[in-house]
Amino acid sequence: MLKWYGSRNKIKYNFQKNSKIYFKNKIKNNSLIINKNFNQKFITINLFIPFNWNFIIIQKLFLPNYIYFYIYNLTYFFILPVVKTALFLKYDYQTNNLNFKFLFTNNFYSLFIKFFKIIFYSFSKLFFTKIKFKGKGYYIYKNLRNTIALQFGYSHLYYIYSFFITVKFLSKTSILIFGINFNDLNSISYKLYNIKPINIFTGKGIRFSRQIIYRKTGKISSYR
Repeated sequence: MLKWYGSRNKIKYNFQKNSKIYFKNKIKNNSLIINKNFNQKFITINLFIPFNWNFIIIQKLFLPNYIYFYIYNLTYFFILPVVKTALFLKYDYQTNNLNFKFLFTNNFYSLFIKFFKIIFYSFSKLFFTKIKFKGKGYYIYKNLRNTIALQFGYSHLYYIYSFFITVKFLSKTSILIFGINFNDLNSISYKLYNIKPINIFTGKGIRFSRQIIYRKTGKISSYR
């Protein structure tokens, strides 16, 4: 084995050495590795798996850095791809709770999990709200097409269409709205509420059940 100790070999050695130092400093400055002075920031996500759902953890051979959570029941299924390198996973058998701990914080993780929980839990529980009407001449009734009609003294018709919401007729002054989609339930409820908002002077109009309403006593002349 021959070694060259000339000036050209020394230049090549210094170039390789400096390039390695530059690469290490670049990684250190970009916080791509964990050192002693690195402040670890974790984002923790708890996901409760209902008892009528099952899950399987899958790792594909051609994608070793990803693991897939296959959550399923008799009708629906979800597939969640998660990066394996920056993940700490824990499962509690007693509470049936999955605990994810991500090393690198990202706002999109929190936003995605928030909407995923709304969709996922909507298959196992119902969301509902109760709306009441107060005022002389304000009432609701069912017409010939089995449609709930609102009577608020308007001369024109106002239609609200809902495809994933069920409305139950409780009385002439109250209805119950429920469904599995939380966002659709919220939008329909506020559309009904905005038809005839509550009047702060008379207390008449549409309000949600258990809604706190502050009434005014009247104009300035009533205080004198």
